[in-house]
Amino acid sequence: MQTVETIDQFYKRTNQTIPEELLNFSGNPSHFNVKERSYCSKVSPYNRRDHYKIFLNVGQGRLHMANEVIEIDRPALILSNPMLPYSWESISEEQKGYYCLFNDSFISPDLKKGLERLCPLFNPALSPCCFLTEDAYQRLNGYFLQLIDELKSDYEYKFDVIRNILKLIIHEGIKIQSASLTPALTDSSDRITPRFLELLERQFPVDSPANPLKVKSASDFAEQLNIHVNHLNYVIKSHTGKTTTQMISNRVVAEAKTLLKQTDWDVAEIGYCLGFDYPAHFNNYFKKNTGLTPAAFKHQS
Repeated sequence: MQTVETIDQFYKRTNQTIPEELLNFSGNPSHFNVKERSYCSKVSPYNRRDHYKIFLNVGQGRLHMANEVIEIDRPALILSNPMLPYSWESISEEQKGYYCLFNDSFISPDLKKGLERLCPLFNPALSPCCFLTEDAYQRLNGYFLQLIDELKSDYEYKFDVIRNILKLIIHEGIKIQSASLTPALTDSSDRITPRFLELLERQFPVDSPANPLKVKSASDFAEQLNIHVNHLNYVIKSHTGKTTTQMISNRVVAEAKTLLKQTDWDVAEIGYCLGFDYPAHFNNYFKKNTGLTPAAFKHQS
């Protein structure tokens, strides 16, 4: 089975004390924390997390994701989406900056509203990494210092203040990425992309070969969303710069890579659960998108 690292497991792995609110409450208590990034292990585990994390990173490293490796060679803001597995590999000895982490219970409707398709925290189609100018770095550094001061305070409504600071950080990242994105549509089509992404992501992670994907093609998604497939293709291309088929394909390939790395399922089982009735079809699809057969990818170092 695939690994999903919980907040508790993160604190244990990094030799930190588990915060009291996570120990003394059942269910899913609201949690937020911010820390100075004074230490980072050489390579963190490659897996999903059950929480959100934002890094202000100073230091060279590589961000490994299922379908790409991003080289980090200058200050960067990294916003990790819990839907997608990743691993951080430190390259330089110096690893500085800050990180904050929080769970779904901490996110207020106001924090997320309107940002579902604009922010990498909530939209896995966007790059999680924003490279920073010196001015942007200084602004973000100030925001993280404010988060640290606010978390230490005794102010009754400090978490409301923290959510507002988080929103400033998120918008800073959106502004940095906005230059490379196609201008957003301004009509009711705005709602189609987040609905498409939600429908796409709802099928993942795949937890059993007995539960294959049901919605697999652009036409399938258009039918589920009650719109014409041509309109869906136009909206997705306008919002993301990618075709609907590319979005689906990228997500299926990313899941295939995760299953090949993290499960003991055979290639035929993985292909079937991803919607391929015949192993040969899955082999051809995977090789077309990665340059490797599933078996070669599974057994590479």
